[in-house]
Amino acid sequence: MICFICKVNVSTFSALAFHYKFMHFLNALSTYECSESNCSQTFQNLNGLRRHITRIHTSSVKVTEVNTNTNVNNYLINSYAVPFIDKNINLPPLKSNDFNLKEALNVLNVSAVKFSLQLHDNNNFSRKDILNIQSKIFDLILNPIILLLKGALLDTIKDPLLISTTNVIISEISSIFKYCSSEYKLNKWLSGEELTEDIMQFTINDEINFVSHAGENEYDEIKTKGILFPLKFQFQKYYEKNDMLIETLNLYDSLNISDDNFLSNFIQGSLWKDKVKLHQNKIVLPYFIYIDDFEINNPLGSNANFQSISALYYSFPLSKNNSKISEIFLAALIKAKDLKTFGNDLCFKHLVNELNSLERDGISINTSCGVKNVHFILGLVIGDNLGLNCICDFIKSFAANFYCRFCKANKSLTKYLAEEDESMLRNIYNYHIDVGINDFKLTGVYNECILNQIDSFHVTTNYCVDIMHDLFEGVCHYNLCHILQYYISEVKIISLETLNNRKQYFNYGTIEMGNNSHIIEKQHLLKFRLKMSAREMMCFIHFLPLMIGDLIPNNDDVWLFFLNFLEIIDILMSHKLTQDLISCLKRLIKKHNLDYVTLFKDTLKPKHHFLIHYPLIIQKSGPPRHFWCFKYESKHRELKMYARAITSRKNITLSLAKKFQLKFADFLLNGTKIDDVITADKHKIDCCYHELLADHLEDTLKIYDCYTQLKFKGTAYKIGYYLTKFTYELNLYEILEIILINATNKIVLILKQIKVDCYVEHLKSYMVDKNKSEILTTAMPISDFNGPPININTVLDGSLMIRLKEYF
Repeated sequence: MICFICKVNVSTFSALAFHYKFMHFLNALSTYECSESNCSQTFQNLNGLRRHITRIHTSSVKVTEVNTNTNVNNYLINSYAVPFIDKNINLPPLKSNDFNLKEALNVLNVSAVKFSLQLHDNNNFSRKDILNIQSKIFDLILNPIILLLKGALLDTIKDPLLISTTNVIISEISSIFKYCSSEYKLNKWLSGEELTEDIMQFTINDEINFVSHAGENEYDEIKTKGILFPLKFQFQKYYEKNDMLIETLNLYDSLNISDDNFLSNFIQGSLWKDKVKLHQNKIVLPYFIYIDDFEINNPLGSNANFQSISALYYSFPLSKNNSKISEIFLAALIKAKDLKTFGNDLCFKHLVNELNSLERDGISINTSCGVKNVHFILGLVIGDNLGLNCICDFIKSFAANFYCRFCKANKSLTKYLAEEDESMLRNIYNYHIDVGINDFKLTGVYNECILNQIDSFHVTTNYCVDIMHDLFEGVCHYNLCHILQYYISEVKIISLETLNNRKQYFNYGTIEMGNNSHIIEKQHLLKFRLKMSAREMMCFIHFLPLMIGDLIPNNDDVWLFFLNFLEIIDILMSHKLTQDLISCLKRLIKKHNLDYVTLFKDTLKPKHHFLIHYPLIIQKSGPPRHFWCFKYESKHRELKMYARAITSRKNITLSLAKKFQLKFADFLLNGTKIDDVITADKHKIDCCYHELLADHLEDTLKIYDCYTQLKFKGTAYKIGYYLTKFTYELNLYEILEIILINATNKIVLILKQIKVDCYVEHLKSYMVDKNKSEILTTAMPISDFNGPPININTVLDGSLMIRLKEYF
């Protein structure tokens, strides 16, 4: 039988039907032409052609003949069966596990989309780069493969059905990127699969102004626009992925029934409990909004021109992986200059409407337990002090008379204030009075903040602080510069050179060795600004007692001030806090502020003042480490990297938005549920403690693997690291082996307990036995330990010391 398009001759009508469908992409309702015996009659469908051939050309062709002696997989006929195949064809029954070519080819095309999205997830690739990569892959890899298949298979295969199948496979390989060969096709496919939704470009300002077009000056319309992401769509897809909503609700319930004495999450604070009172008998979940500016242009370029973007992110405090950057998503993008020029009201009104809809209407989310309507309530607006004062319309200068967003204390009072005065706290009542006064110099309030239009939010109850900026980029610098100047210049216990030598050559251990900072110069001390990042400051202040503590006399007042400050840091960095610890923190902060003024004859700075509000904020919002800026500022790096990868600046916010729209699609399509445990086969070893494990494991848990290192909840555990556990006293253990139980994915550690000699209050450290004497060898689950692994540090006199860091 002859194809009327390419004139190929096949033996049966079934083979001809397959040929038309897969080689020429015709369907049952396409127009066909008969080419038998020079007949040129046309037909409106394939059934008409079949009836014509059966009636007119039955003597010259075999309509239903099938070659059953070939080695063709006959189930392919059924996989692509069409209604017009003659009923007399005798096909073998299909098995349930038979290979389905059509599904396999679809998987191939979807895999190409996944590959493309993973390229889009790379911040160094522009969208144009990815299209070029796909083109090169096709030209340099797929084309030779296609030629190889054609040459090796089509010249040797004689059966028409197998030829058609082979041609289909080759055709699909040649169009492997058909869903993503252009940005339009990719977005169309993603939209069809409900993996993306259009972003909203909203107008901030629209005016007629003098502009230049193609060298001609004329008046034209100028629109200033911002970007708002589809928050309802993103919230819904996030909680539908891996049945995240059910997991979150289980966590919510477990936190609500836990001991009220402990605060470990935002929802256990009194602020959240006040918010949910308005939503009885509803499923309500919190989310955080973070705002900050970042610069995108090259400051060293010949045409250096700083351009700042205000990015708004959101995250979920109840997410199991909320500490990971991948769990932070973009909510909006606005140029910083537009925010400054046109104000918060014009820039955020669309965002406020969207957030109100999330709270009032909620979102229907599909789960394994059915469809649930969830209402999302804004818990906190997060940011550094300047960012929060800007978005909340408080005064932007911290040299102003009323700079604090928590209280109405005058600047002159804050310089000496050691504890919080409840009568001065801002509240909704006195806030409206301040708005009515309309004089920010007297009140610290510019005007009514647009965020107050969000149903369950008010700027006076936004109990949020950032220990990254307040402590490690603020108070730590003032305190340490005073302390070091005192010991270097006043009492001259230590020289700056000795300090730097001890700092640079200190035994940090393998865990912290990468966080050593630059040397300290005299000008840094005089300017009260050490050249350290927040993470480097954390490391420096943590180990400073071991670096210079041996030179400091006992009961030195300045040193006691420093040790008091270390206790404050330890409490603020804790994952869980009790009411007793919060009361203790209040006393320590009061003593700290009083001693700072007395010892150094200096006034308290704004970041010292913010410390006095920390106990209240912890009561309201939980441990402050759960809403600090570390992870959000790390998210900026992705935007900056992509901005460097592209040259366009005409509509940079839209370019960034399109990139992160594709990154979110990749998160939904390629992202897998993050496991608590991450292993690598190269770290697998033979266990040497089978007998010890046999005493600790039940018979059902006897199958396990042994590793030299692995990651548990993002923290690396290795042989030779040390762990601590409190019973009546501190117990120190060295990791000998790491056991992963296959049935439960739980971790058991083989440990050697090391003798701890004593606690040295002067150094806030424990002294370890010089010989690391072994007390016993045991096996314990990884969940039994207080904090992450640490190293034993060797100090100058040869002593072995450990500083606990349960919060790093």
